[in-house]
Amino acid sequence: MLTYRERLEQAADYLVLWMQLRAPKDTWNLALNGIRKAYDEFGNPQIVIGGELAPYAVYTNEKWLSPAWGGAQNPNEGWVQRAVQDAVPILTAIMSGIITQEEYTAIMNGVL
Repeated sequence: MLTYRERLEQAADYLVLWMQLRAPKDTWNLALNGIRKAYDEFGNPQIVIGGELAPYAVYTNEKWLSPAWGGAQNPNEGWVQRAVQDAVPILTAIMSGIITQEEYTAIMNGVL
C-alpha cells in the first residue's frame, strides 16, 4: 500500500501529464516546457503552468481583453479549469488509494 506522500506524487505526476495533453498546442512550448511539477518550501508537489518557460500561459486561459483582438473570444478560454475538473475522478481515485499500481501505470501509459 502506498503512503500518502507516494499517492500525492502520483497525483501530481498524473495532473502534469493530463494538463500537458489538454494544453493549447499552437507552438507546443506550453505543453512541452511550460507545465511541470515543482515543490514548495515544505517539499509538497505543485503544478506550475507558465513561468519563465512560457510567460504567455495566462493569456491562453483568460478572456481576451486587449483591443488588439478586435473583440474575438479566446478559443482556449478556461482550458485550465476544464482540464482540472476532468482530472478530478482519477485524482480522487489516486488519493483515496482505490487505484492499483497496475491501473496507475496503465493510465500513465495511456491504456485506460
